[in-house]
Amino acid sequence: MELIQIVDENGNFTGEVLDKDIAHDKNLLHNEVAVFIINDNNQVLLQKRSANKRFNPNKWGLCAGHVDAHESLEDAAIREAKEEIGIDIAKEDLHRFGDKELSIKDTNSHITYFYYFKTNKKEDEFTIQTEELSEVKWFDIDEVINMINNGDDSTVFDKSRLHFFEGLKEL
Repeated sequence: MELIQIVDENGNFTGEVLDKDIAHDKNLLHNEVAVFIINDNNQVLLQKRSANKRFNPNKWGLCAGHVDAHESLEDAAIREAKEEIGIDIAKEDLHRFGDKELSIKDTNSHITYFYYFKTNKKEDEFTIQTEELSEVKWFDIDEVINMINNGDDSTVFDKSRLHFFEGLKEL
């Protein structure tokens, strides 16, 4: 059981704590984090979500996940990176990136807080959590931008997220 806090549209806790699956079933707003893992070659690490994921199976996305009840955003980002791809991130190496994103949908409404972390590890140096992912791959940032612009449905990204990838090129 994974407990998460329900929030309002400003990210303020409502006082309600529910199991993640119940929150999803009721489509209640909750906090999530996403971490852009980037390297010195102007690349971003994407991970392919496993086939058994409830949302966006088999699509390329970021290291991301839910913020557990009573967990800070930064701690959630660090935990997700450790769980999903086996890397240790020190708080001082984790950097806030961009504005939070409110996503109200028919299913899985959430607020995402974005971070970035730099590493030059090779793909085979990551230890992937096979329940969550099937692989990781470094993509040139421009390649991801082209994929989004061309409507490539192999990723979780749409044009509303282009500004993040454009911003990565400035780091």
